[in-house]
Parts: sequence; structure tokens; C-alpha cells
Amino acid sequence: MAKNNKNRVSTKRVAVRLLSMHTAKGLEFPCVAIAGLGLLGRHGEAVEECVRLTYVGVTRATHEALLTYSSESALVQRLIA
Repeated sequence: MAKNNKNRVSTKRVAVRLLSMHTAKGLEFPCVAIAGLGLLGRHGEAVEECVRLTYVGVTRATHEALLTYSSESALVQRLIA
């Protein structure tokens, strides 16, 4: 969706939007869901970079943010501590 619109996402229409955390930077949504946090940081990414991306994603929410994980990682341990 973002690629077809040159990385511009219309927030005028009521719809569910699936975006990467990189693409979502600078946008706001009433509810944001971030799934699979346990998978971040498992392929050599620095934990600090994963924390930064998660922060970007969470701060896109104006009312609610839902974070899920199915396995623990360094990122999950840091977030639930």
C-alpha cells in the first residue's frame, strides 16, 4: 500500500493499515498493534536498534497500543523488566 503511493499513507479513510515500523514514522493512528516482538533481535540486530524501532511503533498510537510476543528475546526481557 505504501509503495503504491510513494510511501505516503492516506489516514483519511477508515481502514486497517499494515505498515513497517520504518514506514509508520511520523504518522499517528488511534490503535497500533505490534506482533512478534520475540522475533526482533534474533538475527544479529542490536537490541538498541530494536528498542528504537519498537519505540517508534508504540508512539504512533494516540489511544491504544497492543504488543505481543510468543518467545522471549533480549528485547522482550528488556521491555517486561
